[in-house]
Amino acid sequence: MNEFDTLLKQLRDEFIAEFPERCDGLEEAVLAFEEGREGAFDDIYRHVHSLKGSGSQFGFSLVTSICHQFESFLSSGNFTTEQLSLSYALSYVDLLKRMAEVVGHEGVSTQDLEHELDDLRKSSMPGRATVLLIEPSPSRRKMCQGVLSSLGVRIVAQDRGMFALEQMLHEPFDLLVAARELPDLNTVAIVAALRESNGRNKNVPVILVSSNTTPIPEHLAINAVLARDAQFIPNLAKIASEILKNK
Repeated sequence: MNEFDTLLKQLRDEFIAEFPERCDGLEEAVLAFEEGREGAFDDIYRHVHSLKGSGSQFGFSLVTSICHQFESFLSSGNFTTEQLSLSYALSYVDLLKRMAEVVGHEGVSTQDLEHELDDLRKSSMPGRATVLLIEPSPSRRKMCQGVLSSLGVRIVAQDRGMFALEQMLHEPFDLLVAARELPDLNTVAIVAALRESNGRNKNVPVILVSSNTTPIPEHLAINAVLARDAQFIPNLAKIASEILKNK
């Protein structure tokens, strides 16, 4: 084992040892939010974001998935001081605490926790399909958000392909709407990676936004390719609505 591997293992072991305490800190922040303490929401978000980064760095994918979904809940507008909302937040904390009991132990099944995470997503953010929008241009992103918002969906927006791919490997979506060309990783490559994965978004429907006529491999199963022309807005609204009706 070289020096770098030794350091990484040390940091990983430190994370495992500190994980329960960090979960306790997150729980305290949620309870502080319930009491109306100033800055408590920011503390919650900081704790969750930090745990998400550590989970990703050390290969604990379910920790990352829980934190991704918890962040989405915090950003959804559903997180308030109402008891039901606080109960959902504490349920996310409970999932992390239960992960803290098994993280780092080889061969321990986390299938039950994964099912509970999916159930929690449906109950804590109910009634709306979730669309991931990847668009690097702020003006075009705003336009697409306006079209999709009219369908009553929850929209998660990204402007970089790598960030979007990471999120899709950990959080389920009902539809992907994306510009073909992105600053870092183009959407065709993202879809190819998803189709080869065994993740939750392996078969996610895709609407590609591009005037590029370069053929796309059929096995990627792109649902539609829309040009940015005079019919773009009605076409996006119509096709997205049709796809989501069948979900």
